[in-house]
Amino acid sequence: MAAQPRRVRRIPPLITTRRLGLGALYGALSLVFCLPLFDQPLALGTNDWDQHLFYYGVVLKNVVEYGQMPFWNPWYCGGNVMWQNPQIAILSPVYPLSLFMPLPLAMKINIVLHVWIGFIGMHLLAARAIGVRFLPAVIYLATLVTAAGAPAIHLRVGHSVFLPGFYLPLQLYFFFKALKTGEWKYVLLAAATMALMIFNGGTHILPMSIAAIGVFSIAAALARRDWRPIAFAVVFGVAALAYSAPKLLPVVQYVTGEQFWDTRNPTEQPDLVTLEMLQQVYLTPTQDVGGRLRMQRHGWHEYGNYIGIGSALALAAGLLWVVFRRSSEGRWFGGALAVTTVLLFLVSLGEFSSLAPAVLIQQLPLFSSFRIPSRYSIPFLQFAALTLGWAFRSIVSRYGLPPAARAAIAVVALGASAHLIVVNQWNLRGVFTREPFDTSMRWNGGPRQISTDADSSPYTEDSPMLRALMNDRAFFYCYESLQVARAASAGPQVLDTSPSARVADLDFSPNRFTFSVRDGSEPARIVLNQNWAQGWSTDAGEIAVGRQNELSSVTIAPGRTGRYSFTFVPPYFYTGVWVLGLALIASAYAWRVRSSAIS
Repeated sequence: MAAQPRRVRRIPPLITTRRLGLGALYGALSLVFCLPLFDQPLALGTNDWDQHLFYYGVVLKNVVEYGQMPFWNPWYCGGNVMWQNPQIAILSPVYPLSLFMPLPLAMKINIVLHVWIGFIGMHLLAARAIGVRFLPAVIYLATLVTAAGAPAIHLRVGHSVFLPGFYLPLQLYFFFKALKTGEWKYVLLAAATMALMIFNGGTHILPMSIAAIGVFSIAAALARRDWRPIAFAVVFGVAALAYSAPKLLPVVQYVTGEQFWDTRNPTEQPDLVTLEMLQQVYLTPTQDVGGRLRMQRHGWHEYGNYIGIGSALALAAGLLWVVFRRSSEGRWFGGALAVTTVLLFLVSLGEFSSLAPAVLIQQLPLFSSFRIPSRYSIPFLQFAALTLGWAFRSIVSRYGLPPAARAAIAVVALGASAHLIVVNQWNLRGVFTREPFDTSMRWNGGPRQISTDADSSPYTEDSPMLRALMNDRAFFYCYESLQVARAASAGPQVLDTSPSARVADLDFSPNRFTFSVRDGSEPARIVLNQNWAQGWSTDAGEIAVGRQNELSSVTIAPGRTGRYSFTFVPPYFYTGVWVLGLALIASAYAWRVRSSAIS
């Protein structure tokens, strides 16, 4: 009997003409949306842009000019942590881009790239996870989330830490893909996306992501009477923690340590969104609401998320369809989307009751550190758009989509998309208008001695902190909400406070201060003139750690000479590296694990 020919499974190509076309389309939309940023391509920004461009600058300074890891930041505040600062991006497209262009231009291209990632993620969610096949509707859903008011208004005031929020759609896509296929590799990809958020300084997005996936998983498990969605969520969380351990473990040590100083002012209670504010949040086109509204506790950039009356009505209609439709294929999925949408919306309303979700989640360890509940309008809008997409798919599946309806919906969807881009683009106008200066770096060209600017204010609009950094000067009176307790003075990084003054030949580098000790007949009290944080060590002897707001020092006996160093490495950094290594090994084994799909 003749052998049967062996069937070969054809793997579809990863790159197709259609995918390239869609990528180019969303790239064009991203560029159009961000076009106002390039009115002055090299100009610097106002508001918080000085602080956040400074963050990127100090990472580049350590790595490029000194060949060191971005561990310690001696460039402001009398010394502060860098790797452990949750707002500082360690991994970002800004860094390779800035090797070929000025830092401000690299940041603007970085913004375009993040918006593009947001568009791609939303397209995958709407078209593949939800199943919307009508391209104009997919484009509208992608634009509704990516070109909404909240991301743009945060960028207006310089909050680059919200850029990782554009990873949320991609993260959700991987998680939903895991539920629908049962393949654990997609859970690991979702976890890797969260780890990338953390390494990119996006810890403000972290509680939003956890809340969204956590609520959805619980709702899906209850609707399906199946524990697997919760199991996927737990594995997602554990893997995300492991992948981000080199950054996250040192951050946790820092923010829970005795030397941590949170300089943010307490928020007046209750922190809530009134009906008057709610109307302004979603329906005021320019988000320029003038003076503070009643009960407004923060700047309006913490509230605004314009979508327009048409989109608001569409989202409400989609939610009602999902809630009141009794039978549908995959109803559990739409129901979980709707429940998550409602709960995230309630969280975004703030402290309207002692039992409000925003109050209750403050009792949880992570969520207690992140205030301003109105920021949850970002994940709320994402899930509301997905609920609308699910309702649209359900309606089309039941009633079809005649040609006349297709044409009408296409016109409305594309018109609404254009409206959102044009209106929310307003937030990006006039952001970068300050005179540029040289931000180039010299490979291994960092100076071995630096001075300190102890006079300038960080609140002027000429980018004072970034300017000082590029002039190789430390900026003493800094603008920073997360600091170590202040103790340092505006002098050399290492000094001898005894009359003998035996310290000489100080050699500066960000993570290591090397110095010589001359011969003398009296003990030398060698002081580390930096704010103290766990992680400092020295080969000169045992460090006498000062109390909070006091300098730390080491004593050198009379007649003892030599060359010594103070060196900083973040606590638990190497532990985190080991955890990451073990996680990658475990992930390699789990990559092909597959359970039954949740359908």
